[in-house]
Amino acid sequence: MQKYTKTQFRSQTVSKNDFLETQSELITPPATTTQRALNYLGAYHQALRGELAEGEYLWPNSMPPKLRADHSDIIIAHTDQANYEYRQKVARIRKIERTAETGVHVNVGLTAQSINQLSGKRNQAAVDQAYLQAAVGFMQYRWLLTYLFGATPLAFGNYFAKDTPAPAHPVRSLRNSHFGFGNGFLTSYQSVSDYVGGILEAVKTDALIADREYYGSVRLKQTGGVEKLCTAGIAYIELRMFDLDPFEPYGISADAVNLVRLMFAYFVAKQPFDLSNADQEIREAQQLNEHVALEDPLESCEYQDKAHELIRNLQFFSADIVIPFSAQQPCFKMQERISNPALTPSARMTQWTDATAGRLLDLLVKFAKGYQDDLIHNPTIGFENLSPVEQKAILEKLRQGQNVEIK
Repeated sequence: MQKYTKTQFRSQTVSKNDFLETQSELITPPATTTQRALNYLGAYHQALRGELAEGEYLWPNSMPPKLRADHSDIIIAHTDQANYEYRQKVARIRKIERTAETGVHVNVGLTAQSINQLSGKRNQAAVDQAYLQAAVGFMQYRWLLTYLFGATPLAFGNYFAKDTPAPAHPVRSLRNSHFGFGNGFLTSYQSVSDYVGGILEAVKTDALIADREYYGSVRLKQTGGVEKLCTAGIAYIELRMFDLDPFEPYGISADAVNLVRLMFAYFVAKQPFDLSNADQEIREAQQLNEHVALEDPLESCEYQDKAHELIRNLQFFSADIVIPFSAQQPCFKMQERISNPALTPSARMTQWTDATAGRLLDLLVKFAKGYQDDLIHNPTIGFENLSPVEQKAILEKLRQGQNVEIK
């Protein structure tokens, strides 16, 4: 985000639009396996990192590194004029330093085969119902994902204003608390029409600047914008609660992706929620998430029993069905992580650096340089069997925005 010991850091974001000049956008194509998705992400990392200027690295943390006191180093990306004006307005009305946060967005959806099994034919009402159940499920259990994968225990210089009552100790996830991304608005998840109507009404009353400013941790998605949801239905859901994991070169682990896939399958198959009460339950879950996000990362989660209960349910569910990915193994790992908070990313960062922001900054710089050295010198991920010349051509295609297919 800014110069630090002669090093220029570029933050990474997996999202539809990048907001700042130093936020690099990596959007991978749909994939039906976890490994293929991560292979795409790895190849995209290699292509991007190979184009960075000398002394420039991808910053491996969701919180920005040390900022200037006047935030003059937070530069809004200037694409087309309409987008630039929108971003200026967001930065003016919201806290501009929060636009410097980044994260991993995970999109998850039903295959055509799954839709046929779900409804017998293309019944959009049944598909929408399934997606709403999944959306509500992830909103209800956002606090668990914050516990398991939260990785922003500290903020660096000039993120907090002097009059902000910032936490006095490391936490699980600043980004997933009220100190992080978002604007405080939450729409309804009881139906597609309620979801869309809530967002459009918020725009009308100036609670949101535009419908795309809905920063809910789970978003219903359809090509063509939020209003298209009412006519075309839900195409997939977008999960926005994942901090970049600095212990993973691409920012997210296979275990995290597989847990998302398993939770999605469970919510869709079981449909355990009464949607007529969903909004109230989500509001209560938001308070749980705030509490978990601001817990000491070295302490056990207050809702440890509830966390174990969901993981056990996922294990029982996966044992009775055929699913095309590893399910039991990540469940075992997550149970261990629930029982031992020292295994969570925020706790690992806190312990390694003695809860000192300066030492954490140094560690993240070390990670940034190490990952970059590895990735730019490794064979092109997904294309290791090709010749060096062919691998170089693949990376060049990616840099030019051309599609490549990983088998």
